[in-house]
Amino acid sequence: MFKRAKRADLKPALTAKWVSWPASKFRGQAAVEFALVLSVAMIVLFVAIQLALIGEAALALGQMNYQGARFAAVETCATGSEVASYMYYIGSPTVTTPSSCGAALTIKISDSTTNYSATTFTGATSACGASTQPSYTTGCAVSAARTFGTQVTVNVSFNVTQGHILFLGQSFLGVSFQSLQTLSSTEAAMAE
Repeated sequence: MFKRAKRADLKPALTAKWVSWPASKFRGQAAVEFALVLSVAMIVLFVAIQLALIGEAALALGQMNYQGARFAAVETCATGSEVASYMYYIGSPTVTTPSSCGAALTIKISDSTTNYSATTFTGATSACGASTQPSYTTGCAVSAARTFGTQVTVNVSFNVTQGHILFLGQSFLGVSFQSLQTLSSTEAAMAE
């Protein structure tokens, strides 16, 4: 009468029915999950990019500051404005912002030998957009030269909001960038 079905004959039929059942029942679930995960992933991505840009500006300030202090220590006759011009020239476009030519940048130079004690330079200089290194004083009066061992301190600060680095604004979905408005770096070197 009835033939007994072998288990091997039943397996493909049951497997096909079992595999197709969830696909018809949960149609669209993957799209909803993807949309939820994508929105969170995009927020994390934008915040990470914003913090990377701020970090790059901080590194650029440190390098610019180091180069300026080193220039002031080696070129003992260079004036404060010449040191500032050199710093604008070698500075990264991130902090010297070619469109505003360093309007967000403030350089303070302290030197105990010359009259440049806490002299502040803000905004554009003649080095702005220069394709060659700015000139500096090669010969100076002995009294104006920095003596061996004299400390030169250079402080650079950068206003992040004026520098147009914050593409997300002052805050983004509860993440505030208010504490990162001003980046600064200080470097000291001894005159050689």
